[in-house]
Amino acid sequence: MRYLRLAGLVAAAGLACGRPADPHLVLITLDTTRADRLGCYGYRGDTSPNLDALADVSVVYTHALATTSWTLPGHATLMTGKLTTSHGARLDPEGPISLAEAIHGPWDGFRVRGVSPAERTLPVLLQERGYATAAVVAGPWLKRIVGLDRGFHHYDDSGITALNGRPAPDVTAAALEWLDGRPRDRPFFLFLNYYDPHGPYQPPRDFLSRPPRLPRDRGFARIVQKRWRYDGEIRFMDRALGRLIDGLRARGLFDDAWIIVTADHGENLGERGRWGHGLGLEQPVLRIPMIVKYPGGAPSGRRNDPVQLSDVFPTVLSRLGIALPAGTQGQPFGRVVHPLVGEVYPLSFMKDYDGPVQALTEGRYKLVARDGGRTQLYDLREDPGEAHDLAAAAPGRAASMRAALERYLAGLPAPLPAGDAQTIDPDTEKALRDLGYLE
Repeated sequence: MRYLRLAGLVAAAGLACGRPADPHLVLITLDTTRADRLGCYGYRGDTSPNLDALADVSVVYTHALATTSWTLPGHATLMTGKLTTSHGARLDPEGPISLAEAIHGPWDGFRVRGVSPAERTLPVLLQERGYATAAVVAGPWLKRIVGLDRGFHHYDDSGITALNGRPAPDVTAAALEWLDGRPRDRPFFLFLNYYDPHGPYQPPRDFLSRPPRLPRDRGFARIVQKRWRYDGEIRFMDRALGRLIDGLRARGLFDDAWIIVTADHGENLGERGRWGHGLGLEQPVLRIPMIVKYPGGAPSGRRNDPVQLSDVFPTVLSRLGIALPAGTQGQPFGRVVHPLVGEVYPLSFMKDYDGPVQALTEGRYKLVARDGGRTQLYDLREDPGEAHDLAAAAPGRAASMRAALERYLAGLPAPLPAGDAQTIDPDTEKALRDLGYLE
């Protein structure tokens, strides 16, 4: 009996000693943020000085891809390590979360599947590990109703009513306030969602650079102006990120913290006449930042190997020695060999609807698969703007890539059971309407 008691004390002491070795984790999503509009990815527009400084002491993945082109499924992938096919959080005419009672007119079919309560999400697993878990979110698709709040001791989704969602300074202020009151006897997981680059682009005037010289062509002038305002939104968000980083330093938390900054998706900015996101899988919406500052200041530098949003989840768990849940499709950074797949499933009444879209990237080639067997093939090395469809010229490659994509998606596990039917709350409805999702 004495031996068993002693063994129990030793085990408890080892567990207690093991907890401080787990690093604090700060996971940040920059909603709707393109990698190529950031200085650390080569942009010369001076949009991101604070993020660039963080990148200098981080690993910067230059070939990071989203798995979808809108907020809810992107964040569900981030928190589960699964593609949309498997986590199921998406627009769905049969989904249990309904906008029908809150929205009149042609929106009766606007329904959404959230994240299943049965999913073993990142906050759930870290909470079980002993982490204090907190989130401060800025976008309406991250409200509690979609289920991403599970596993968080503290989930702040207040104040999401403005045109640009919750402004970045409010997110930083709420995060720093939580840090000051957090439990001090355990590591923390802090998830932050900044939303400002999402349209409409309306940054404060102080964050707009000198107005650009506009071309005479009205159409191109409109593109230049909107891109200018988009840059201003990133600059505004970056200032708040700088205050967050300064706050971590002032509290003695920066050096030993694990900080991951990424985006749920990018944005079309007039390329080939396309704006926004959520309907297709063009490169401007798939290419995202992935910046990882490891605890203790090492390693750092640039990595060209491909990674996806789904790989963050297994990367975190593997480093902490937590077993990956069954069905995880992502793989830890440095060991990613899975197909690079994207998916988006719009609803038929949405503007410019062209059916569900899936994409597969293999080296320099990207295949886009649409309903009815429609297939597009692009050589991203020679044609990064995806202007020249090679499907007819290279039918063998197009057919083999499409078959591989369909085979991979068909082999993924189905989503876990969804929760009970819900109706979206009035604040979220107003935010979605203001942000242009609804009329």
